[in-house]
Amino acid sequence: MPTLIVRYEVGPQGVDDIVKAVEHAFAAVNERQPNGIRWTYWQGPADTEFGAILELADGVENPLPDIAAARGVQEAVAKGIDGEPPTPKPVTVIGSYG
Repeated sequence: MPTLIVRYEVGPQGVDDIVKAVEHAFAAVNERQPNGIRWTYWQGPADTEFGAILELADGVENPLPDIAAARGVQEAVAKGIDGEPPTPKPVTVIGSYG
């Protein structure tokens, strides 16, 4: 099961836009209900730190690029971040429950 993770920090001016974009994206994903993915997005205790984990079932293509609202998250991040937007990195899951 391929797993991707992304973490980043934004300036305070970008926080609200990213939160709204993520909420909009999850509403769109919940409506579309793509099979074979598990997607989690979080905001850190400092409010300016964000991260996401995307797990794809074997053989499943990432459906998020085909969902306009999910692309909106990338646009909000690009506007709110100082420097280059983050790149998702593959990780190896060594344990999981639930």
